[in-house]
Amino acid sequence: MDQDRLTYTRNADSREATQIGFDIPADMTVQEYKTICIRMAHALGYHHKSISDTFRIDDNQKPDMNQLKLLFD
Repeated sequence: MDQDRLTYTRNADSREATQIGFDIPADMTVQEYKTICIRMAHALGYHHKSISDTFRIDDNQKPDMNQLKLLFD
């Protein structure tokens, strides 16, 4: 199976992680990609509230049809 790689590299001299990467399948869905982005944000140390606010993590949330229309037009 083909794999792609999503990598974050920190350029600053730091004792924190300087590189975080995920090997991801080339045929992943948008929802799977969103999950990977959320995991990367957690790995980078972002606060869970910031992540949930930014990615609107809510199991009961319906998709924003205007945003979907912008994506596919």
